[in-house]
Amino acid sequence: MALATDVVGTALAPTTYTWTETDAILYALGVGARPPDELRLLNEHGEFAVLPTLALLANWWAVKDVRTLLGLGTFPIVHGAQSLAVTRPVRARGELAVTGEITAVWDKGRHGCVEVTTRGADHDGEVFVAAGQIMVLGAGGFGGARGPDAPQDPSRPPDVTVDDEVRPEQAALYRLSGDRNPLHIDPAAARKFGFDDVFLHGLCTIGFAARALVNTIGRGDPDTLQSISCRFAKPVKLGAPLCTDIWRSDQEVRFRTRQGSVVALSSGTAQMRA
Repeated sequence: MALATDVVGTALAPTTYTWTETDAILYALGVGARPPDELRLLNEHGEFAVLPTLALLANWWAVKDVRTLLGLGTFPIVHGAQSLAVTRPVRARGELAVTGEITAVWDKGRHGCVEVTTRGADHDGEVFVAAGQIMVLGAGGFGGARGPDAPQDPSRPPDVTVDDEVRPEQAALYRLSGDRNPLHIDPAAARKFGFDDVFLHGLCTIGFAARALVNTIGRGDPDTLQSISCRFAKPVKLGAPLCTDIWRSDQEVRFRTRQGSVVALSSGTAQMRA
């Protein structure tokens, strides 16, 4: 297998994603929501709302299917970056028709990078657009463009830091939303691929960041989050504190998520509704 720019435009087989209030609550618990402060995400009998990053569950199929679509064989792949934009609030239950295609291939030197863009729509029209970057380790050097640089995190102190906790069972809970990768639950599998131990899913960490943004900038209303994007910098350890630093500006919100001094999500940007 050799990556090349001629795969840009290759379409993935379309799929359908369905969910109910139970799935939305399970997802919210998986990304750290806790009563009583976040009952809006957890109680379908109250003023129920869905965290918009639930839409990334519908996008996950594309990340998995790229290996088969491009014939990547045994090349290790890791999730390098992710963005999500929602056209309107995600409903408490529904069904989405999801399509995807390869929108970019970049040569990072030693490694290759494939960008996959997915779109989800229901009977009222488009609900979300997501773009994920997949690093194909060892597949670089094919002569393609390197791709855009990620924005640097602000150098000034954050306007607010949200303290959270990744519980020991967090990855075991989040995997019930669909990502059953053994790296996140089986220590032997994690060590086989060079990790010291199991670690949190990257898309779960984005969910933690989304909650931090909603609970501070969005005044607890999930529908205020219009878009979110970041790079995956380092794995997140289980059973340890997690902090999200947030910077406000007139144009957008910037954020990073870290454990101590180790940055897990970098180059974070978000758009929030007033």
